[in-house]
Amino acid sequence: MKVGDVELSLVSDGAIRVDGGLMYGAVPKVTWKTLSPADSKNRVLLGLNCLLIRSGDKIILVDTGAGSKHTSHNKTVFAMKTGELINGLKAHGLGVEDINLVALTHLHFDHVGGCTRRSYGGEPVPTFPNATYLVQRQDWEEATHPSERAIGAYMTEDFLPLEESRQLELLDGDTEIASGVWLRVTGGHTRGHQIVTIESGDRKVACLGDVLPTAHHLPLHYIGAGDIHPADTLECKRRLLGQAVKERWLLLLSHGHRLRAGYPVQKDGHVTLEPHEL
Repeated sequence: MKVGDVELSLVSDGAIRVDGGLMYGAVPKVTWKTLSPADSKNRVLLGLNCLLIRSGDKIILVDTGAGSKHTSHNKTVFAMKTGELINGLKAHGLGVEDINLVALTHLHFDHVGGCTRRSYGGEPVPTFPNATYLVQRQDWEEATHPSERAIGAYMTEDFLPLEESRQLELLDGDTEIASGVWLRVTGGHTRGHQIVTIESGDRKVACLGDVLPTAHHLPLHYIGAGDIHPADTLECKRRLLGQAVKERWLLLLSHGHRLRAGYPVQKDGHVTLEPHEL
């Protein structure tokens, strides 16, 4: 898809299943189960969608999915069918060496697992040898010193090798990484959570990370139990969705399975998504 001079594609790393209560927080199961049916273990299906951006001479990847380094235990717990990102990039004519920048919305394992791979010796090493990995400093500090509440969402082998290889760049606030391509801090889900906005001409596209993981999370109060600061997520959703409806943004959904992108519209007091293929 072309947005002015920028070319966008969604590339999947596969899918996982996550506890429904974790995804929907204070919303009771009797409400969300009709939208997102759970399996016998109360897990709902989530896509792992990564955004590929080509802008000028830059090739940018937003998030990397869960990757393929996981233990058999984790693969079972999350019903993982992951590790598809590299083949997805190949389908777009790209190898791992072609990626210049990897922008990470946050450092939870389902968004950064593909940042590293196993070497022949079994050690985790950066997957994209020529890329600079972009993370908000606040998010890095939280991930490297997690609280007891958040520690299970992080796997340090996904991101510590990036610092060791000197491919990590820590950001301090909103940053333009290519013409019209911005990383913008939202907080909420994690303290340093960031989204990506692309603006070219009169068109605007936004990848909202886990501020809006699926189309089922369009109601403002649908906020996951894992959000560190849910009140911040609520205010962020209110502001961004209001602006997106008014200016007709295309929204990209990090965890959408069948519906991965669409235009938000206000109808009968509710925001819904008009599907769009990307």
